Amino acid sequence: MAATRRTQLLMNPDEFKQLRALARRRKTSVAELIRCAVRESYLQAPADRKPLVEAILDLRLPKIDWKKAKKEIEAAHAGLS
Repeated sequence: MAATRRTQLLMNPDEFKQLRALARRRKTSVAELIRCAVRESYLQAPADRKPLVEAILDLRLPKIDWKKAKKEIEAAHAGLS
């Protein structure tokens, strides 16, 4: 991958030492570790959540009366103050 932009990053010295040690163990550069972290954390498409939502719906959980639940929670917590 050809570098097309340059950036400058200020880091805590202890964190940089840890990154440098990790880069040495992995036989790569600190810059490559950072590029990989950025790709994995910010640039990947979000996971397909449809199977997860379908699995939750298949549980057929009971419907909740949220107003009633809120009152019950508030009543339970009233004595904690």
